[in-house]
Amino acid sequence: MRVNSLALVFLLLLLIVFTDIFTDNLLSKSIHTLTYISASPIYVAKKNLEQIFEKEYTIVNVKLFDDIATTSEVLSVDSKGIYVKNIKKKGIAIDAINGNLVGFVRKTGNVGYISKWWEEEFPVTIESTDTSIKGQKISIVGYYNKYRIEVPDPTVVISGKVYMSEYMPYGRLLKDFGIAIGEYENGVFKITIPKIPKYIIILEEYEPNGGN
Repeated sequence: MRVNSLALVFLLLLLIVFTDIFTDNLLSKSIHTLTYISASPIYVAKKNLEQIFEKEYTIVNVKLFDDIATTSEVLSVDSKGIYVKNIKKKGIAIDAINGNLVGFVRKTGNVGYISKWWEEEFPVTIESTDTSIKGQKISIVGYYNKYRIEVPDPTVVISGKVYMSEYMPYGRLLKDFGIAIGEYENGVFKITIPKIPKYIIILEEYEPNGGN
């Protein structure tokens, strides 16, 4: 039975070959046309995708924190983060216009990935707006997690601005310029989620030495 099946397949192949030869390759040309038509949409989609990532992006220099910084253009956004072209080193990403914290670089390369800070967990500094005690602002350490602030000592009553911890890289810099991520009042964190900007600046990571 198996021999008969193989013989039948062989005869069919011979028939196809001879038919193609005597019809001036009409059969092979027809198959080529069909495969070309079916593959064209995939090829066009591939080329368009390559053109998107090979596009030349404008480099914009802006003045931020009294220094000139080079910006990078955002490629796309998903629920957890954003994709940016040509990220060389890890660090934090800030808005190129107003300096607001955007996120943390999690992947470097030709197309890097930056996680949105509000989807992360990290220590924070809560600085009280009350200056009645010796004319000085009071600050305590907290922890940001899932849109909430956890304070180690629940007996401490404090209300004020919430900043990325000043003991993290660039934390003190952002705090000194008043770039907060929200406000803490009566045990409730009022988060300030920034809009995803068109351009960002990467502040490259370094080893903090007692804060920036």
